[in-house]
Amino acid sequence: MKLLTTNTLIAAALVSTALWAAPAFAQQAGGASEGDGASPRAAPMDGEYSFGRAKPIAPPKLEAGEESRAAPADENKAVESVTVLSKSRDGKVTRTAPSEALKAKVIEILNEESGAKKGDKAQMATDPAFAEEDASRQVFGDDDRVQIKNTKVYPFTAIGYIEGKSKAGYGSCSGTLIGPRTVLTAAHCLYNHDDKDWLEEIVFIPGLNGPEDIPFGAYQYESLSILEGYVTNYQGYYGSVVPWDLGIITLAQPIGDNLGWLGYANYDNLGDFDATIVGFPGDKPAGTMWRATCGVMAENIGDVYFQYDCDTYPGSSGSSVYAYDNGSKQRVVVGVNVAESPDANTAVRLNAAYVEWVNGLWK
Repeated sequence: MKLLTTNTLIAAALVSTALWAAPAFAQQAGGASEGDGASPRAAPMDGEYSFGRAKPIAPPKLEAGEESRAAPADENKAVESVTVLSKSRDGKVTRTAPSEALKAKVIEILNEESGAKKGDKAQMATDPAFAEEDASRQVFGDDDRVQIKNTKVYPFTAIGYIEGKSKAGYGSCSGTLIGPRTVLTAAHCLYNHDDKDWLEEIVFIPGLNGPEDIPFGAYQYESLSILEGYVTNYQGYYGSVVPWDLGIITLAQPIGDNLGWLGYANYDNLGDFDATIVGFPGDKPAGTMWRATCGVMAENIGDVYFQYDCDTYPGSSGSSVYAYDNGSKQRVVVGVNVAESPDANTAVRLNAAYVEWVNGLWK
């Protein structure tokens, strides 16, 4: 499997090669929490929620060669691309310029040769949650996905089903709590290029275990946020915006205080590692949670994104790709599953620039 990346894409994607060698975990942006174990109380919905109306949102296709035509590496354009574009529940759309720290990372990558700096190898291991699992596409080879049957225990309480409405109807994705009110997902789960507009009626349903088992309720958003480059750099095909396919849902309630959340970080030396993707693929029974695992090789990890042969399917878009950090004993999100390509599936990498971007939205 050959990584679909070029110097042009790397520069255009505005990622920094100054990475974290040993991320710290605490009750703050980037840290993980198992929550207090209590069940959150859902606020009243605008209307009665009805499961089963959504069709899984298909991951966009990343065709060979498309990525080389991404936006040019102009400094002003680069800075604008990491502007926060947000929509609140009342429909107001705002732009927030990148922080000085993020601007510095953007300018740094534009003035340096691409390629990760050397550092200590990350201490990755197999997630102990799957050591003794109870288990009864684009899919590669045999389908080895495993159903998560007990979604009421951490970390699965932090994984949720996302639903939203475009002009074509309701669609579903996956997302992950990374803070008390912060859900990480893909931008294409929040914004539709065909409509040139945001999805409506977005809800987040943590720990969903089928139509009859919604253990923690459904939650509305306070705001939706994406990288402005996902909109402004669009040239009519997905490859032109894959470097910016990240989204944040800020919930109206801090349900993560009860359900917990995963950590996120950028590592100096990410490969090789075992990736875990947990979400709601649409080829499985409706609303059920499934896990896919696979090895990610260093040769398939770039500054912008990385590729793998983990099995995914429409509905898996927006799932976090996490690794188990054996040093900190934490599950750490290192990317977001966003696309299919001819020989692999693709995640946008949470590099240093994007970690900085997410930090600015973390709540």
